[in-house]
Amino acid sequence: MFELLDEPLFRALTDGTMPFYEVMNSFGIRVTIANLPPTVYGFTYVSRKGYYHLALNGNINYETQCKVFIHEIKHIIKDMPKAGYIVGLDMHHQPFEIEADKVAESCSRYNVRVG
Repeated sequence: MFELLDEPLFRALTDGTMPFYEVMNSFGIRVTIANLPPTVYGFTYVSRKGYYHLALNGNINYETQCKVFIHEIKHIIKDMPKAGYIVGLDMHHQPFEIEADKVAESCSRYNVRVG
């Protein structure tokens, strides 16, 4: 399984020396809390300018938002550089989605605060 804890982005988020949005901006990631349908917890895409956009559903509880955030960060670090396209919202049974869920579950014990 992919080891997110060793990644510089995750270390920057957990060490607490920089505010959340400064860390995200330094890695070219824009995070928004959005009013999404109940079946969509979050998603990530790359803009034409090369910024990653990570949207989290504002209608789910904070703990779930944190897990979704980690899930999407795994996609940004590992999957999206290889994919080169937007991953479909209906791909939740694909191996890379299952792995992202496992990464999010295993990392959820760390103190990553969204926003």
